[in-house]
Amino acid sequence: IDAEALRLESLRKLKSACLEKMFVHDGEICPRLRLSGFKGNWEQFHFGKIVERRSESSIQKGLPRVEYADIRSGEGRLVDGYTGRGNHKKGIRFQKGDVLFGKLRPYLRNNLCATFDGIAVGDFWVLHSPDKILDGGFLFRLVETESFQKVANTSVGSKMPRSDWNYVSDSIVSVPQDFEEQVAIVKFFADLDELINLAAFEQERMRYLKSACMERMFV
Repeated sequence: IDAEALRLESLRKLKSACLEKMFVHDGEICPRLRLSGFKGNWEQFHFGKIVERRSESSIQKGLPRVEYADIRSGEGRLVDGYTGRGNHKKGIRFQKGDVLFGKLRPYLRNNLCATFDGIAVGDFWVLHSPDKILDGGFLFRLVETESFQKVANTSVGSKMPRSDWNYVSDSIVSVPQDFEEQVAIVKFFADLDELINLAAFEQERMRYLKSACMERMFV
């Protein structure tokens, strides 16, 4: 079990390190770590120039709802057993590929790259790149980086802090000029997330086996 916990911790540290090194920092023109086959400087933009917030409010029946409690904080995925059905609350309509960014207490990282159309209920920004400058998956990874999190957590309010769109939209972000590099980065992190999820599942399975063995051995 200790070995499984160590493997999971190592994978999570690897992901954190890759997020740090595979995205451009202030004052730099290309990332410190690059996937094979890509070169050239990344291009800088004001975040609000290439990313917009959706604002269409909807109560449409039949569309799955996503609320804060439906997202595994810091993991960028839905909780086990999520269905999203049977909920008729009003919210912001989102499309597949949009990024749901939890603006309330952003340090909790209640963020998700949508794999289906639905309605976001609660304090979310529904982000998308209208001119398709950003791949949705790349945008999601971008908001996961520590540099973006620092900007997002320069928030307004004290008891219930929220990210400030005026501040966030004015921040500078860097993007690969080659769209295929974005796609490659998205796949890299998707594969890494799959390894993390498998390691977490194996750790939980080993805990269950240990518990079952202890119950049978000490009756």
